[in-house]
This record gives sequence, structure tokens and C-alpha cells, in this order.
Amino acid sequence: MVVFFSDAYFVELASRLQRDPDWVKGAAKVTARLMMTVTDRSEAHLLDVQGGIVSARAARPDEPADFKFEGPYEQWARLGKERKDLNSLVLQGKIKFRGSLSKLMPLQSVLVRVEAVARSIPADY
Repeated sequence: MVVFFSDAYFVELASRLQRDPDWVKGAAKVTARLMMTVTDRSEAHLLDVQGGIVSARAARPDEPADFKFEGPYEQWARLGKERKDLNSLVLQGKIKFRGSLSKLMPLQSVLVRVEAVARSIPADY
């Protein structure tokens, strides 16, 4: 079991995505940098997707990324534990989104897959 939102958690997420047939099929042409930031802890992690190949690493919250999602730990934990979806949390203003919405829209199915795979990781909150 890994600690939720830790470096190990994101490395495990990247590893699982690479082995996930739905991810491999759906993300083959995706190139994007997605940053997730815990605002009340000044922690950030970057998922770097290049042609469907994903890597993860700790990042600084001010690093450039195509899409940034920012919110307090409590909201990120809700995403994982309570099965809240990212779209709902963004629409409710619980997690802030920065980036081009028009560029993000075609990636919705990919983001849903990231959420599903992330929830399958046993984590300690």
C-alpha cells in the first residue's frame, strides 16, 4: 500500500496506466502535461504523457504544464476515497482548473481512465 498523493503513488499510477489496455488504446496519440497540486501542502505531481507513454514525478506547483488541477488535500482525497469525479469537483469550484478547456475536452475519456486506474491503487489516506 502506498501513501495517497505521494511520489510512490504517482509512480504506481504511471506504471498501471502503461499496463492498462484501455489506456494504451485510448491514449496512443495523446501528448500532454497534467499537473495535480495540493494547495494546502504545496505539493505537486506531473503526469507527462508523450504519445500515450506516461511518466510521473514530483514537481513544483509553478512549473509549466498544459493542464493544471489545484485544490486542498481534502478534495483530492474525496476524489480517491469517495469516488467523486474530477469534472464535478472542478465545476463545483472545489478543484481549480488552469489551461485550455477546448484542448482538454477531447481528452475527457483519457482523464476518466486515469481516475479509474488511480482509484484501483490501494492507498493510505
